[in-house]
Amino acid sequence: MNLFLIVSVILGFTNFNLIHGKVCDGFSSTKEMDECYMKIALDFGLTHNPTAPFGTLIVDHTTNEISCYGVNSNKKNALLHGETAAFWNCTDLYPSPSGNDMANPGLNWTIQTLYTTGEPCPMCASQAFYRGVHRVVWGSSVEDINYSGCPQLMINMVDIVSAGKLGGNRPNTKKPILEGGILKDDCDHAFWCAFSSNRGKAYYDSMKKTGLYDFVEDRRTRFKCHKEPKFYYDPKN
Repeated sequence: MNLFLIVSVILGFTNFNLIHGKVCDGFSSTKEMDECYMKIALDFGLTHNPTAPFGTLIVDHTTNEISCYGVNSNKKNALLHGETAAFWNCTDLYPSPSGNDMANPGLNWTIQTLYTTGEPCPMCASQAFYRGVHRVVWGSSVEDINYSGCPQLMINMVDIVSAGKLGGNRPNTKKPILEGGILKDDCDHAFWCAFSSNRGKAYYDSMKKTGLYDFVEDRRTRFKCHKEPKFYYDPKN
């Protein structure tokens, strides 16, 4: 079964032609390549869940090809955050040849990079840790997403990863490399507009009370919300 069919079955979308091949090849720096993949992840999130545009890619950084996609699908299952969906998609696309995904996964996770528009929550951060990805890259921080109106567990991924230990309280050196703030303004803009309906009186009262109203003023000044999202890649082509 091909990548699009797997993703469609799990998440129920049909109108996005998944981007294949080395679309982010040829860049002279890791940052440029990260921004390229983040643009694709953001488009994917805006296309399939504009009210919660947590788009995710998992990329083989040895071949520079996308292994699988994911997007927040909490209407289908409250636990299907974008990262969770991507992990499930990859597991179905690349099943263990021996039927033991833990000991013998069908995908070499040690050469995969996880791209996600929002910093992983503790649940998704833990999955990235246990799945054994090499690197995790995100756009907006947990704080910025929360201050935009989305409920969050205010724990950063670096703290989740730092808590990982081997048996006997031994240090665990197999931790993913973490990189935040990639295409931050674009992701912040998407989340600010996506969660506008969450910003009621209680939200504004709390932002004022906690000294965070400058955040609101900054977002209002810089981020204009439109009915149609801006796409980097035309999802119809």
